[in-house]
Amino acid sequence: MNHERVILNVRMEAVAGREQELERCLAALITPTRAESGCISYELHRSVEKPGVFMFCETFANQEALDEHIGSPHFQAFAQCRKENDPVASVDVSRWTKID
Repeated sequence: MNHERVILNVRMEAVAGREQELERCLAALITPTRAESGCISYELHRSVEKPGVFMFCETFANQEALDEHIGSPHFQAFAQCRKENDPVASVDVSRWTKID
């Protein structure tokens, strides 16, 4: 079992004209994700320069916790929204490690 924390930076840009829709979809993930037992932090940010660009800074206890998040009903609802009528123009996910 992997016990190393998983730290992600997830950057998403909205399809032009759908910025508020994407923001609502992303904001809906915050409360239920923070309630997950393996979630250490989950923060959503909006770019000052480009209001249609959003960034999550996420920390999960381990890979298993991240996998549970991805399988959660709220994340699957977001994934289904993207399949049906995707408000996301681009997405970039990067993994990080903390330097103490």
